[in-house]
Amino acid sequence: MPKSADARPENADTTARTDAASADDRPDDGRWANRGVTPRAGQGIGWVVVADEAIARILTTTDVPGALDPVEALTDPAAHAKEGELHVNDAGRRGGRVSGEGGHGGPRSGAGSASVTASAGVENRHLEARAFARRVAQHLATALQQKRYDTLRIIAAPRFLGLLRQELADAVRAVVTDEVSKDLIHASDDEIAQRLSDAAPKA
Repeated sequence: MPKSADARPENADTTARTDAASADDRPDDGRWANRGVTPRAGQGIGWVVVADEAIARILTTTDVPGALDPVEALTDPAAHAKEGELHVNDAGRRGGRVSGEGGHGGPRSGAGSASVTASAGVENRHLEARAFARRVAQHLATALQQKRYDTLRIIAAPRFLGLLRQELADAVRAVVTDEVSKDLIHASDDEIAQRLSDAAPKA
């Protein structure tokens, strides 16, 4: 008895189901948005570095426009210690000058040694800041090689921004999209996001 025109090979449905399962088992490379997966192709990861001479906060952009999430932070404890020492020394020198002028302090020759000490303290602080800038730059270079980010925005205290620029590798400089010369190290993530939005060029 001849088979009907609608008859199909017994393994046809099995083959189709197997092919579909194989497609679902393929690694997600960003092309499967129809399965609810956010496509990655063409979407770069943006990092934002907010830094001063003692702390570098690293934030990343999110799927929510204008929002930032913290990634990590680098710190330089030595810079904090130096800053504290400078404040103490400054207070002592101010007290010495008042006493000297009023005739109750020590010999005025002490002012010269205090000035030398102050200069040495400032120089040490500068060296610490440069070393920290180098450390931050090296961290950014390594992270870029590891493809942890694709674009970089920098917000840094003016003096530290200059040091960081000098230390950045060429590959990192190439992905810097903008810079903000401002000390926002203690600002919230939302405040930083707003500042970046305000600094962005208007269409």
